[in-house]
Amino acid sequence: MSAAGVFCCRCDGVIGAGEAYEDLLRHSMSGPGARVQRHVRCPGEDTGAGSRDPAVLEAVHYVAWGRLMTHLGACPECLSDDPWDCPTGRRLRKEWRTAERDTR
Repeated sequence: MSAAGVFCCRCDGVIGAGEAYEDLLRHSMSGPGARVQRHVRCPGEDTGAGSRDPAVLEAVHYVAWGRLMTHLGACPECLSDDPWDCPTGRRLRKEWRTAERDTR
């Protein structure tokens, strides 16, 4: 399958020809699911976990979750009607998703 013209649902970057990616089916309660693609590892993605030790990866995941929850509880932009307006919230969500993926 060619990935030309396909965008990553995680980083919104183009998945170039020959790049490793996953094809995902996202189910929806309100209608049919959508098929999306994402990089196996997004370009420039720093996991913060140089080790494959499960205890280290779990600790990184726990810290990322704590930082996100602390921010969400105190940020007026994240508590508004459009939480994606806050660049810090977006960055912390990305860090948490990356750490969560690495623990698997």
